[in-house]
Amino acid sequence: MKTDQYNLNFSKKAALIWLTVAMLFPLSEAIGSTNPYSKRELLSELIKLNDKNIPNALSRQWTDKSNTYYGAAFDGDSVVSPMQTSNLIQNLMCSYVSPESKYYQSKEVLQRMILAASGLLNLQHEDGTIDLISTNFHSTPDLGFTIYPMALAYSIMLKNKQQNYGELPVLMKKYLLNAGNALSVGGVHTPNHRWVISGALAWINSFFPDTKYKARVDQWLAEKIDIDPDGQYNERSTSVYTPVTNRSLIEMAKKMGYNSLFNNVRKNLDMTFYYVRSTGEIATESSNRQDKYNQSNMAGYYLAYNYMAILDKDIRYAGMVKYIESTVPVNQLDYMLPYFLEDAVLLQDLTKTTPLPTSYHKYFKYSDMVRIREEKVDMSIITNNTTFFTYFKGEAALEAVRLSSSFFGKGQFQSQQMEKEGDTYILSSTIYGPYYQPLPKEKIPADGEAWGKVPRTEREQSEIQTLNTKLYITENKGKARIKVVVDGPKNLPVTLELGFRAGGTLKNASPKQGISNAFLAKTGEYATYTKGNDSIKIGPGIVAHKWTQLRGSLPKLQADCLYFTNYAPCEFEFTIE
Repeated sequence: MKTDQYNLNFSKKAALIWLTVAMLFPLSEAIGSTNPYSKRELLSELIKLNDKNIPNALSRQWTDKSNTYYGAAFDGDSVVSPMQTSNLIQNLMCSYVSPESKYYQSKEVLQRMILAASGLLNLQHEDGTIDLISTNFHSTPDLGFTIYPMALAYSIMLKNKQQNYGELPVLMKKYLLNAGNALSVGGVHTPNHRWVISGALAWINSFFPDTKYKARVDQWLAEKIDIDPDGQYNERSTSVYTPVTNRSLIEMAKKMGYNSLFNNVRKNLDMTFYYVRSTGEIATESSNRQDKYNQSNMAGYYLAYNYMAILDKDIRYAGMVKYIESTVPVNQLDYMLPYFLEDAVLLQDLTKTTPLPTSYHKYFKYSDMVRIREEKVDMSIITNNTTFFTYFKGEAALEAVRLSSSFFGKGQFQSQQMEKEGDTYILSSTIYGPYYQPLPKEKIPADGEAWGKVPRTEREQSEIQTLNTKLYITENKGKARIKVVVDGPKNLPVTLELGFRAGGTLKNASPKQGISNAFLAKTGEYATYTKGNDSIKIGPGIVAHKWTQLRGSLPKLQADCLYFTNYAPCEFEFTIE
């Protein structure tokens, strides 16, 4: 059973990765909205942005020699961070080698890089690993994440040999080689860690070839890539770990000649076209990781789409690159600066493009998700998930629809299967609520009480209650019709929860007393949720009781929630448009 994430505004601090994907900015702030850039112009903007950020980055480096972490960098909570330290070296290197930068060949910047490299080595354990202080210690995966900025900086340095680097190359080489020893033997926690580590080893091997690096990569690759026939990676983390995995596979393919890995990237990029909303956001509702319901754009995909568009001369991928440039703020593409400086091929302009698909029905069976788009309207139908439906209409966002009942404290609906009949998708579930009889005499333990010692499976069940739930979802020209059928014990309370993105206005609904941002629908009437210039109309409502937080159901969504209520057995239908 998948873990449900019911906090729609959870902290992104948990996503400790190379790229922080932030919320969408107004399109007027995006790259291509008013002043489209060539790649070279984009590079210039990124250099300026990097320069602007350097003073703040330097302020997060310990320069007091008496400090235990002298030379290292710290995060916003003043916690020492190997990742922040490696990023500091990368960012300083980008300005140091760029003639356009005001920090070009800066002696202070060079000294700060040397200081950071020394600090990073002090954070590295004898076995070559580092710590992610917030959770992982002697961590091979987190070591792998630090290698990407370090390797990019090292490669940029090698491509700009005319510069003075002092003792920096020796320090960086030592860190990379120490890391290579650890990455060649260390373990992982999650699927994507295998590819992060393998990509890091591919980088290190490109500098310092060693058969043990290739052997370890081959060992991980022998497990095969965790991608389903739809093109979705195991974690389904569309805004966080999918871009990380694509990046890692690209590095392995480039640095080690494993060109077949590009096929996995292509497969994922082909699928991702159908996960984009009209606002430029990416659908995250089927994620198995911490980005579930995260409001994120397509920034993290720029590298993969750009690289594959150039490699394959694919006008579809090129179209996505232009789309990202037109919907994402420049500062969210800052991670591209070292890639542009390290590999000039990525600066090729893409002249031939094709627009993204905006009208489709796509059933990704292996990903448990149906994606529907009709221009401005975007819907997801999700199986094996407590959120079974989402509906987006421009800025107006219905981020989650959930159904629950008070059936034996386990009535939170999560479909067990999905069927398709014509244009209708049917989600269904059957669960049971039994009672238990006394144990047969021969099963009663000789000593101690029976209930704690003998599992309930040894008891005969009786008075078994059954809850059958079916949801019928039909889309027609951007309008969704949902029919709810609950066949269970008479008088069973049923509640439908519709969670709208905070910040909008919900009209023609009654505030639920005692619960903030909770509203009851009005029987037979339509409610309207509005945000910006976009509105979602939903109804007719039904309210048979006022109990919204049923026993055994998940806590209320952190959203503006509208509730329909009824008693089983029941059948009701409503539309969303």
